[in-house]
Amino acid sequence: MPKHRKQKKIKIYRITSYKKDKRSELNSDKFELEQQEIENNQDKHSKQDNPNKQEQSEPIIETSSHNLDIWDEISLKEIQAGEHTSLFTEQSNYQNINLLQVSDVRLYLDKQLQFSSVDEQIYHEALVHPIMSKVIDPKRILILGGGDGLALREVLKYKTVLHVDLVDLDGSMIDMARNVPELVSLNKSAFFDNRVNTHVCDAKEFLNSPSSLYDVIIIDFPDPATELLSTLYTSELFARIATFLTEDGAFVCQSNSPADAPLVYWSIGNTIEHAGLTVKSYHTIVPSFGTDWGFHLATNSAYVLNEIEQLYVVPTPRTLPSLLFPLFQFKEEHLEQRNLALLNSESNLILHQCYKQEMKF
Repeated sequence: MPKHRKQKKIKIYRITSYKKDKRSELNSDKFELEQQEIENNQDKHSKQDNPNKQEQSEPIIETSSHNLDIWDEISLKEIQAGEHTSLFTEQSNYQNINLLQVSDVRLYLDKQLQFSSVDEQIYHEALVHPIMSKVIDPKRILILGGGDGLALREVLKYKTVLHVDLVDLDGSMIDMARNVPELVSLNKSAFFDNRVNTHVCDAKEFLNSPSSLYDVIIIDFPDPATELLSTLYTSELFARIATFLTEDGAFVCQSNSPADAPLVYWSIGNTIEHAGLTVKSYHTIVPSFGTDWGFHLATNSAYVLNEIEQLYVVPTPRTLPSLLFPLFQFKEEHLEQRNLALLNSESNLILHQCYKQEMKF
């Protein structure tokens, strides 16, 4: 589930002017990122030359304040200081989890808003339905991330689905999604469906195990805020994921905002293409994010994505239009940033540097 949120409608205050000159700075940002990568490599060599130098172990999910959206943190403090109901609070092995209810139900992970029940269906429908409606008779589905069960809810609306594997690193997320009544109501008791199999493990660990092929793979990883999280968006991992697809299968990956984080967004798409896949990019407006949010569809067989702009058989009710053409259209200023896209690989992890650069206030 993505971490960076921009709020405007649901009493979460944002300052948007900090991005005013960002677009004109992307070329210089790219240079700075490359310079930073050189410095990082020099640091690594320095550590190798001085093996006695003490190293600090990196947690699975780093939560230091420089990786946080400060406005999400402010909004959470305001909510907690006022009238609200705490539905679930836990510091798991990987993250701080806060599920609370005000006028809506909201989930915060490490003080970052993950969803609001006001409009979470817009995000999850956009993540799930374009790919599920295009792949013919999807039977076997893999969801990487998505421990709240909301993407799973959308997948289970398709009667063709016979088997779903959901992989999430944090078992506390799945426990919450199975046991907190308000969230169970929101995800429509998705984890109690007999078609669902949950796996509490690292996605890369799961992908290193033998498995049957999948018609659809849905990637709902956290944003690449740290070097470790950046490893979830490498060309090598995308190539590995592609080997789990059936001949006519496809995967979709949440990819941050093409408006607020264009370098991150287009670099993810570029990295998927470098893994040898055909990619189609799209986005949708999510009001509670205060911006649009982007996704990339990918397949081993280009014909699978032909005429993807037309939805076929999609369960109702839904928030998406029957014609998806507008979702695949981008403003010229956003398309121009595609030329700056970088390649994120195991030997050159750069995406977290892009993320930090674009999240600057």
